[in-house]
Amino acid sequence: MKLVMRLGIIILGTALPLLIFSVAPLHAQMLYLDDMPFFAPADSTSRLALVADFNRFEDAKFGWSVNRLLVTIMLPAGQEAAFFLRMPFTSFDTGKIPIFSRWPWIEGIGGGDGWPHSRRITSLSQPEIGATGPTGLPFLPNWHYAVALGLPAGTDRLYPFGSIGMPLRLDLRKIYPWGADKQLGLTLGYLANMASAKDYLEGDEAFPSGFHLGGVLNWYRGRNSRLALAYDFNHRQGRISQLLGMQVWAPWTDDGSVGLKVSRELQGSLDRPAVWYFTISFRLDSQRYRPGREIPED
Repeated sequence: MKLVMRLGIIILGTALPLLIFSVAPLHAQMLYLDDMPFFAPADSTSRLALVADFNRFEDAKFGWSVNRLLVTIMLPAGQEAAFFLRMPFTSFDTGKIPIFSRWPWIEGIGGGDGWPHSRRITSLSQPEIGATGPTGLPFLPNWHYAVALGLPAGTDRLYPFGSIGMPLRLDLRKIYPWGADKQLGLTLGYLANMASAKDYLEGDEAFPSGFHLGGVLNWYRGRNSRLALAYDFNHRQGRISQLLGMQVWAPWTDDGSVGLKVSRELQGSLDRPAVWYFTISFRLDSQRYRPGREIPED
């Protein structure tokens, strides 16, 4: 736990100066990244878990569509924290408008070779490792952190849904209890988007860094049962995303739950990776690592 906390503090100290002194370029895109996992005091999910997300992303204006399987492994880290590993497998159809036709300014030296003719690409996209848990700091009571690093694997041809870059993120969330079964979480985060090691994409144009603000209202209805309403605002060097979403979780076994999620992008067409985001999730939890407090069953 102490090692995880030190890592989070180091990353926070690195990210804040980048946020303050970053300079906005003329063009940038919104690389898609999954929500960071957080645990709340009333949450009955376990810190030892396996999650499978089946995603469908769509943008009818450009004819883009994405089918994706995301496998997440949660592992306990100390008393209250958890490590996580994410492995996404993505099938990306660019329709009639390939990547460089939509965003010509992101093309690197080697990007033109075969890219204009690529319509559907299927591959491992952006693996990610990270940790999440309470900060444990006396001057940040009821604050939780989540830190994640994207691994340089997969292919740049899945951009903006995956790349060979290394996005480094740190989120801090303040939890406000609301009655016995509801909690509000307010999030502040920063993304330091390190460019690809390849030359397919122009680093500063294709991989902007920036900050994230978010809010989520969780309504807990018993073990593995929850309703969540979320809003996220991302600003990355001149590009803006506003995402509004809702998710419902329900139990399907003593240790398992199923979730349905839908989100919609509210911002302009050039910034967004997609307009609609649909997800069906299946989660298996270990009873041994559930939190001490649980909302009673109805």
